[in-house]
Amino acid sequence: MSDKSLSEKTMVVVFSRVLTSLIDLTTAVVIARLLSKTDFAVVGYLLMVYEVARYVATLGFPESIFYYFEKLTKNYRKAFTVQTSVILGITGLLSAGIILLIMFFADSLITKFDPSVRESIKALLPIIAGVAVLEIPTWPVHNVLLASDRQKEAGWYQIITSLMSFMALIGPLVLGYNVETALYSMLGYAGIRFTGSIIWMWLILPKGNLRTPVGNLKEQINFSIPLGVSALVNQFNKWADKSIVAFFLTEQAFADYLIGAQEVPIIRVIPFAVGSVLISRYVYYQMNNKKEKLIDLWHKGIQKVSILVIPLSIFFIVVAPQFISFLFESGETNYQNAILPFQIYNLIILIRVAHFGSILQAYADTKGIFQLSVQLVLLNVILSIPFTFLFGIVGTATATLLANVINWVFTIKKIGGHLGIHAKNVIPIIHYIKVLGLSIIIGIIIYLLNQYFIFNDLLSMTISFVIFISLYLLFGSIFKVLNKSDWLNLKSLISFKFLWK
Repeated sequence: MSDKSLSEKTMVVVFSRVLTSLIDLTTAVVIARLLSKTDFAVVGYLLMVYEVARYVATLGFPESIFYYFEKLTKNYRKAFTVQTSVILGITGLLSAGIILLIMFFADSLITKFDPSVRESIKALLPIIAGVAVLEIPTWPVHNVLLASDRQKEAGWYQIITSLMSFMALIGPLVLGYNVETALYSMLGYAGIRFTGSIIWMWLILPKGNLRTPVGNLKEQINFSIPLGVSALVNQFNKWADKSIVAFFLTEQAFADYLIGAQEVPIIRVIPFAVGSVLISRYVYYQMNNKKEKLIDLWHKGIQKVSILVIPLSIFFIVVAPQFISFLFESGETNYQNAILPFQIYNLIILIRVAHFGSILQAYADTKGIFQLSVQLVLLNVILSIPFTFLFGIVGTATATLLANVINWVFTIKKIGGHLGIHAKNVIPIIHYIKVLGLSIIIGIIIYLLNQYFIFNDLLSMTISFVIFISLYLLFGSIFKVLNKSDWLNLKSLISFKFLWK
């Protein structure tokens, strides 16, 4: 595959992931604006439980698709997909059991919530369990499409399922129905996704054996479990700070933190989207001892990701007051307490310039991924408890940032060990500093302009974005932060040429 072809495929996946994350953000915005703060806390807690249960069930098996589709012949791809989906069907049932078990411990987990709120959560958990049973077996589909070099279909699958999920949850709420009806609608969506995914996979996968080679099941389990447990631990880490807030503080503070403690999704997905495209190439280079090409591709990926992720992160940190006010506040519902946690939390994105786990997966170092995940969640919990107790939700966000930075340093060292290079060379640091420095300077300019020229939230963000991007493109070209290929990629993105080529 040529670099141009790889770049176009990457743009397809990034575009679909960004669009999907935009749909997810819209879902959160609409829910926050339609529901009271209390009902928003209920829905947020239920979705948190579901996400944790889903990661308990998936256990790294969807990610194993990338490794084994490259390792096995095409004759076994359908069999491997069936094997993976059956495993997830079984673990999906187990996750539903975990969700139902939470019903019996809810009173102890959210002691500061109002008793009526606790009862609502317990009554709605069985519906969430049903969604888990139907949706979890479909989780490998996106990875199967990517690993089969069907990036456009993978993008459309993600967009369509996200739109269906959005309509299922938001539709009933917009029509005036209650949260329970909306969740039953989600259950219907999960059933449609389950049926459609099975039919699609059966049609597109090449004919071949319906059983994997002898020993493959055991090998897959040994590969996936450490990877999956690390993903589960990462998910616990994602929700650990929120669980601590729910335990120590009220449902009102929890609702504020749900708004504040989120990385802007349209930015966060970029490195993971790029990594999902490149991981098969990493595996190929690693298996064929082409370390120089692997390192070169790794550095190119970081350079392309950083010129997008870093400036966008700085921009949203600067316009956070307008962003939160415009999107989430309506009537008497106020989320001003979420602004500073949001700004602190989004500093984390500045170190997310690559999907670092993809390199470790390419070297089959799932145990290393697991160790780093455990380390992160321990750091987060150890720091978040005292910080939350002393400083409220601002302290929680700060603790989460510190935990991520410390763990990132250890991750860089481990990747350097696999690549056989010094940790300081894992990231193209000069390029990173140039992009970060330029973004911060322009961010300061935008901040000062917003102090002197006050408009409504939407107009302020629009003007700020136009000025920010114009200055970034101008000075990025002058100081060689952006090169000719970056401008060609920008032209392709604006024209959407990559979608129909």
